[in-house]
Amino acid sequence: MHDLCLLNVIVRRDHDEPLIAFFQEHDVETMTSIPCEGTASKKLLSLLGLEETEKLYMYVMTNRTVARRLMKAMVSELGLDMPGTGVAFTIPVASLAGASSLNHFTSGQNLNSEEVNEMPNAFPYELIVAIANRGYSDMVMDAARSAGAMGGTVLHAKGTNPDSNANFFGMSIADEKEMLMILTAACQKAPIMRAIMEKAGVESPAHTVMFSLPVESVAGLRSVMEAAGQA
Repeated sequence: MHDLCLLNVIVRRDHDEPLIAFFQEHDVETMTSIPCEGTASKKLLSLLGLEETEKLYMYVMTNRTVARRLMKAMVSELGLDMPGTGVAFTIPVASLAGASSLNHFTSGQNLNSEEVNEMPNAFPYELIVAIANRGYSDMVMDAARSAGAMGGTVLHAKGTNPDSNANFFGMSIADEKEMLMILTAACQKAPIMRAIMEKAGVESPAHTVMFSLPVESVAGLRSVMEAAGQA
């Protein structure tokens, strides 16, 4: 396994230019950004007279040493640890499709591509990825919050099954979806996923399916860090 990781950052949409400039100043040339939304309930936003919270999800590939340095710099230079600013976290990369892919994703960084023989037996955090029918993110997040989740990020997506009539438990695979990303301490993952499946699972109108990914480090979300005992 390469000593590489995806450094993921979720910030308010109006922080996109400072974030891009930050990465460029730190010799990161290849970035991918996706507009997304926060998960404050529509009822709450309506009561407060606010629009849906617009966010930006950006990821870059680097090695674990550089990722730790960048995360510290985001706290000191961008104030990532201030409430409501954003969060950064790393996900290990298992493999890459050759040197050309490595050069593309790490352009400008001049990294030493080292191999890692050992990875932690357990990771302190998890990223829950829940895919639900469009319009049911509130149902999913209500279920997740009932088990201790603090919040999430919504990306709009669409299934790509070539058979447009394909179904899974009554859910059309090719319909528009909402993909929710919920960052949590590892000890909270199972209760949150269980609550979502019980209250918004495949037998509900949300038809939620899920998986989780290991997260090695987090910056900017103190509540999750405290739950993992890492603050």
